[in-house]
Amino acid sequence: MIYPITSMYDVPLMVARGYASLSFLHSAAEYIDTLDVPVFIYHLGDFDPSGVNAGEKIEQTLRELAPNAEIAFQRIAVTPEQIAEWDLPTRPTKATDTRAKNFGEISVELDAIEPNRLRDLVRETLEQHLPPAQFEVLKAAEESEREIMSRLVRGIAS
Repeated sequence: MIYPITSMYDVPLMVARGYASLSFLHSAAEYIDTLDVPVFIYHLGDFDPSGVNAGEKIEQTLRELAPNAEIAFQRIAVTPEQIAEWDLPTRPTKATDTRAKNFGEISVELDAIEPNRLRDLVRETLEQHLPPAQFEVLKAAEESEREIMSRLVRGIAS
């Protein structure tokens, strides 16, 4: 669902689906270690004890496996603020989850965020890293591509 956004900005998308395997995180850490720039990792996950803890474990393990890398890790969805502002549907937190004790009474699935809103969130998050001039060039190129595609579609439809 968000791959079209990350690919448009040439940003790697690494899908962990909950708790990431050590081999997955090792590969990610190896890639991170090759970079000579700060790394920004944006986590999207369920707002429940397991989803929040999975993000924390990913961050912890990546920092351990790539100790020399400059890593900025941020959870961008689902957050308590989004639950309130976007009136996201909640469910009771599973009392059987051992991490639920200090978590709170409500949980929210990432899927509760409407797809276009989620794509917009990812787009806005990534665009904050673009130099303004480069961003303007990117927007102009995107508009030009849209125009070309529209002409092609109209030409085929005629």
